[in-house]
Amino acid sequence: MSAVVSIQNLTLAFAGFDDTVTALRGVSLDVNAGEIVGLVGESGSGKSVTAMSVLRLLPEAKTRYGGRIMALGHDVLKAGTREMQALRGADVAMIFQEPMTALNPVLKVRDHITDVILRHRDMSGDAATALALDLLRDMKIADAERVLNAYPHELSGGMRQRVMIAMAFSCHPKLIIADEPTTALDVTVQAQILNLLKERAAATDTAVLLITHDLAVVAQLCDRVYVMYRGEVVEHGATSSIITKPQHTYTRALLNALPEGKAPKTRLETVAAAMLGESAEKRAAPLAAKPRTGKVLLEAADVTVRYPRAHDVLGRVTSMHTAVDQVSLQINEGETLSLVGESGCGKTSFAATLVGLTPLTSGRLIYRGVDLSGTPPETRREIQIVFQDPQSSLDPRWPAWRIMTEPLTVAGKPSRAALREQAAALCRMVGLDPSSMDRLPHEFSGGQRQRLAIARALSVQPRLLVLDEPTSALDVSVQAQILNLLLDLQDQNGLSYLFISHNVSVVRHISDHVAVMHRGRIVESGAASDVLNAPQENYTRTLMDAVPKLAV
Repeated sequence: MSAVVSIQNLTLAFAGFDDTVTALRGVSLDVNAGEIVGLVGESGSGKSVTAMSVLRLLPEAKTRYGGRIMALGHDVLKAGTREMQALRGADVAMIFQEPMTALNPVLKVRDHITDVILRHRDMSGDAATALALDLLRDMKIADAERVLNAYPHELSGGMRQRVMIAMAFSCHPKLIIADEPTTALDVTVQAQILNLLKERAAATDTAVLLITHDLAVVAQLCDRVYVMYRGEVVEHGATSSIITKPQHTYTRALLNALPEGKAPKTRLETVAAAMLGESAEKRAAPLAAKPRTGKVLLEAADVTVRYPRAHDVLGRVTSMHTAVDQVSLQINEGETLSLVGESGCGKTSFAATLVGLTPLTSGRLIYRGVDLSGTPPETRREIQIVFQDPQSSLDPRWPAWRIMTEPLTVAGKPSRAALREQAAALCRMVGLDPSSMDRLPHEFSGGQRQRLAIARALSVQPRLLVLDEPTSALDVSVQAQILNLLLDLQDQNGLSYLFISHNVSVVRHISDHVAVMHRGRIVESGAASDVLNAPQENYTRTLMDAVPKLAV
C-alpha cells in the first residue's frame, strides 16, 4: 500500500512574545490508501495540531516547523498558497471537532455545502444543490430538505456534525482527516457515521486519519493506532495489539481511565495519578456508601413542550413542533437519573424547561411538593444546569471568580471581597487552583472550564443539578476526573442529578435510574442495571447494540 500522507520527524513550535512553546517533538506517522488510522491521546497532547499541519491551517506567522509532511505527492511544508488551496477540500478534507464554530452562522447549510462543491467540481448550481441534498440523506438525515435550508443555530449538535461530514464527502477526497467527528453524536448516529467512514474507505481507497478520545471507537474502526503524549508518539501498532497488550505506561493509563468494566458509582483511575506512580488503590479509592432516603425530589407529570415551526407573512404561528410529548418521570433525593436517546429526541428541551429556560406548554413540574408553574423564578434556585459546551456558555469577558459568583448577586449585593472569598472556596470544591480565579475562560483547558461551570452551578447550594452532556467533549482522562468529581459532590452534599448523555458507558457508571427518550416520549425507564443490561423495548435494544465495544 502507498502512503497517502507521510509525516516524518515533525517538530512544531509556536512563537510567543517572550519565548517559544514546543507543541510537537519528532512526530512520525503514515496513513495508507484505504486505511483507517487512529490518533489518540489527552487534550493538549498534539493530536489536532498534527492534523492541522497536514493542511497548513495553523497561523503561518507564529508557527515554526521542522521535519517533512508529504500528502498525495505534495511537499506540504514547502507548497505555495495556490497549491495548498487546490489540495484543501478537493483531495484532502477535514471534519472539525466543533461544527458550531466551524460553520458560518449567517449562511444556510445549502450555501456551506454547495460552496465547496462549486469551488472544486465542474457542475451547475442546481446540480450542486441536488448533490448537497443527497449527501445529507446519506448522513441519515430524515428531513434533509429542512436541514438544507436551515441555519447552523437551528440544528442540534449532532445535526451540525452530520453537515460537516457531508461537506467532507462532497468532493470525493483521497484523504479525510476526522478530528473527533462523533463527539456530538448519539450512539446510533455514531454507528451509522462510523460505518459510512469504514465503507467509504474500503470502497474508494479513501484514507482516514481519525482523531478521537473514544478508545472503543478506535477498537471497532481503526486498522492501526498512534498514541500521543506531550507532543510525542509514545506507542503505535495494530489496533488489536495496542488495545489488548499496551506497552507504554501512558497507554495503559488511558485504558484504565475508561468506565467500561468498572463497578458503577466508584471512582475511576486517572491518567495524571497513574503517570505520577500512585498506587491503584489510591487512584481509585472507593466512595463511602451513603444511605438513600428514597424521597421524590422532582416529579414531571405529562410534560409537553412545543416550539413554533412556521409563521405566516404577519408573523403568526401556523404550525408547531412537539419536542417533548407527555413525559412523566421522577428524580429521587441523592440519586442520579440519566436521560438517554438520539439527538433531537427532546432531552435538552426537557432540561431547558426544567430550569425555566423554555416555557412549559402543558403538564406539571413538581419540586419538593411545589408546582413550578407560575411560581417566581427564585423557586428554581435549587435547580441549576451545567451546559454541554462551557466554552460558549461562559462569558468570555469575565474572570473566573465573577463567573462563579454571579448567581449570588441575583438575590443580594455581597461585597467584592466576599464574592472572591466564595469563589476561592468553590475552586477548592471542584479541584481548581484558587490562584487561577482571575483568568478568563479561554485561559483554562476544556476540563477546567467544565469544573468552572460546575462551580458556578454549585454557588447557590442547589439540590438538583441538570448536567447536559457534561463529558461529551472531554478526553478519557479528563472525563474520569469530572465523573469522580460529580460522584464526590453527590456523596458529600447529597446532590441529585439529571444526567443527559449519549455515552452509554458513562451513563452505566454514574446512574441509579435511566429513562430512554425517543421522539419526545419516554419509551422505557427503570433501574440503570435493568434498562442497560436487559432492555425490554426494541428502541432501547437498538441503542445498546450501537454502543461501540472496547473489545477488538
